[in-house]
Order: sequence, then C-alpha cells, then structure tokens
Amino acid sequence: MKRFILSVLTVFALGTMLASCGSTLKLKGEEPVMNTGRPEVIDYQGLALGSAVPEWVIAIGDGSERRVRKSLDIPNSKQIFILQNKGNDLDFLKAWTDQVDARAEIAASVEQTIAQTVQSEMEVRQADSQQKAKAAKIYSATMTNVTLNGLSKEDYYWIKTRTPKLDVKNPRLATDYNYEYTYYVVYTLDKDLYERQVLQAMDDVQDNDDQTTFLKDVLSEKLISTILMPETEDISFAYVPYESSDEK
Repeated sequence: MKRFILSVLTVFALGTMLASCGSTLKLKGEEPVMNTGRPEVIDYQGLALGSAVPEWVIAIGDGSERRVRKSLDIPNSKQIFILQNKGNDLDFLKAWTDQVDARAEIAASVEQTIAQTVQSEMEVRQADSQQKAKAAKIYSATMTNVTLNGLSKEDYYWIKTRTPKLDVKNPRLATDYNYEYTYYVVYTLDKDLYERQVLQAMDDVQDNDDQTTFLKDVLSEKLISTILMPETEDISFAYVPYESSDEK
C-alpha cells in the first residue's frame, strides 16, 4: 500500500511538473511581436486592377541597378537616373517630381557625388579643410553647365506604406501607424550624350592648382560610371503581391 501511494504521488508530482513546463512554453510562444519600425506596403499603383508591384520597384529598394535595367528593358547605351520622393500628399509628390524637381534633383545628386568624391580624394592627399571646401565649390559649379538635355521618363510608380509609431510596442489600430507615400521615377539619357556633357563641363573648370587638378579626371570617371539611385530601403511587401526575381 505504501509503495502504491508513493507511486501515485510520484506520478502526480511528475505530471504537475510537466504541466507547469508546458504552460510556461505556451506562454513564451504567445509573447507579442515587438515593434520593429519596418515600413509595410499597404497600397500601391494598380491595386484596384489586381496587378503586382513590379520587379523594378523592388530592385530600387534593394539598390540593384542591373535588375532595374532588366525589368524595364533599358539598354546599356542609356544612362539611368532614379528619383524617389516621399510625403503624405501623392498628387503633390507627382507634380513636384515630374514637373519641377527632375533636373534639379538629378543635379543635386550629382553635386553630392562630387562633394563625397572630393572629400575622400583630398583626405588621401592630406589636404586641409580650406582646400577641400574650395575644390568642392569649384567642381560642384560644373553642374550648371550640364543641361541634361534629352532626358526621357521610362516609368513611374507609387506605393503607400505604414510604419508602427515608435511609442507603440504592439500596433493593432490604424492610429498606431504613420502613413506615407513613396513616388519613384526612372529617367534615362543617351550615355554618349551624357558623357560628352560631363567631359565638356570638366574642361571648362578653371582649376590651376597643382594640388587639385587631378580631380578633373577622377570626377569625370566617377560621374560617368556612377548610377544615381536612392539609398536602399528595408520595406516589407509581405501584405501585397509583387513580382519576384531570382537575381539578388
């Protein structure tokens, strides 16, 4: 009888322990997912028609110029310029990017490339801050001579994203998110024409300083080889259909 009672108590204790462990594991598995702050696509151009988000839009987010070319069937003889603007008013974004900002934004991106290149090249040569600023100013001014004549719009697209607010750990309501539109436009320009404009602008630069004249060749090569693309973005397309590619 004693052995029977001890066996029953042992089984009961073991069962209680297992039940406790099982309960603990279940609770752990049901912990809420924390706010990661990653934008999620919830609307996009062509949703009403059941279309998928095109591959070239995904490729822009990944920073893959090669996939943008392939998706839009753009030949290597064309120079690509990709613009991306964000805001809460889609109509304003379209109007500003298409009618006002295209050349200005491309020129600004080129000027940024010039500034970054001057900075890195002059640091290698241990130039002082005054020399760097002077060189950046001289060569940035070259873009006033690059008219970008012949720009052609290849395609455009918009998406709408929601991003959990930073102070919301487990977003559920519409008010727990911030909403934003992103508008993409892909422009092209005949590469030979673009190269001629860049080289001509560099030839017009009045730089007689032995310490900085080397920048003409460096910047010409950089501007011709660099594709102007927005910074890569970590956007989730999990809630919408999108065209996928095996190339990453």
